[in-house]
Amino acid sequence: MRVNDLILALLVLVGAVALAAAARTFPPIPGQQYGADVFPLAVAGGLFLCGAWLAFTTLRDGAGRAVSLSWAAEPGAVVRVAGTLGLVVLYMVAAPALGFIAASTLVLVALFLLLRVHMVVAVPVAAIASVCVFYAFAHLLRVPLPRGLIEGLL
Repeated sequence: MRVNDLILALLVLVGAVALAAAARTFPPIPGQQYGADVFPLAVAGGLFLCGAWLAFTTLRDGAGRAVSLSWAAEPGAVVRVAGTLGLVVLYMVAAPALGFIAASTLVLVALFLLLRVHMVVAVPVAAIASVCVFYAFAHLLRVPLPRGLIEGLL
């Protein structure tokens, strides 16, 4: 099912408003100039701008039908959707044992190959993206991610 971009834009706008409302309830951090709400509010602002831009461009170009199932007729489309969902499940099973970097790299490479990206591009992009995401979340944002052998070396 393909959903019209205007519907997606409205969902993004509603999500941005809900995120901003939830972030405003976060308590201040004593002794800090910025509170726990700063990052979520920045994300909400970015989402709101993206949703507004998507709505504007969709209305400008003509919204079209609200919902379409034409994508299912494309060769391999159902396989790609099922493969993507299967890779999400694979990550959930593999990450605790392998660690974030190894599991996400494997899943990204498989996803890239499923989407017909050449192996020469898929492997380095998946590895670099996994390390960058790990560093951003584990070190900068202090989000606990599954640790494996590779994470122990970093």
